[in-house]
Amino acid sequence: EEELCAIWVDVLNLAYVGIHDNFFDLGGHSLLATQVVARIRDKFHVEVLVRQLFGSGQTIAGLAEYIESLQWLARQSRSSTHSGSDGREEGEL
Repeated sequence: EEELCAIWVDVLNLAYVGIHDNFFDLGGHSLLATQVVARIRDKFHVEVLVRQLFGSGQTIAGLAEYIESLQWLARQSRSSTHSGSDGREEGEL
């Protein structure tokens, strides 16, 4: 949440952003949303769609929860590709 707040503070040119503040109420708009999404991709290595900022991602709290779920899914996907169908790691007997 702190890292997301820093992104919003920078993009929105504000001194402070709370985790329950609404992106659009703070002056955000679709062009700034694209900047936020690009910075999230660079910082967290996940793909967030701009439309997510129009939904539950309008607040830092909602966006952080969404990003955490994407990261969890990515970890699960990576771990399932490294284990065989019986749950053993590749090359493990």
